[in-house]
Amino acid sequence: MHIPWLTDFVIFAQQDGAPAAGQAAEEAPQGSGGFGMFVPLIGIFLIFWFLIIRPQSKKQKERNLKIKTARKGDNVVTIGGVYGKIVKETELDVVLEVDKHSKTRIQFQRTAIQDVINSAAVQEDSESREESTGKVESGSEADAPPMIEPE
Repeated sequence: MHIPWLTDFVIFAQQDGAPAAGQAAEEAPQGSGGFGMFVPLIGIFLIFWFLIIRPQSKKQKERNLKIKTARKGDNVVTIGGVYGKIVKETELDVVLEVDKHSKTRIQFQRTAIQDVINSAAVQEDSESREESTGKVESGSEADAPPMIEPE
């Protein structure tokens, strides 16, 4: 009885690199050194850096700059999901007006701001563009989520 896969396995096992049973290897295989093992790891780290870490750090820097430069009159959203308009600011805190009719105001730390929806500077710039062109530009109140007002 002839089993082809078994003979292929035996031939493969006796090729160079795997000495036959009972025979000593004539020469030890030479490795590529310790540095050769780290080349793929370095490549993976570089790919990881450029695809994940670097873009995330850029986004974080932009977010921190937006929060740091948020001024009175800017519409913001907090990390808790509260939408409001900055009516008073200090270096560390902001006071948000969350309801125009009842003048409800809440004080937050500046770090609690998740995003600046539209800043007063952008609004003034877009209003001047609207007057000259008659169109609503991006970055204006038309892009902001609607403020919920009680009846």
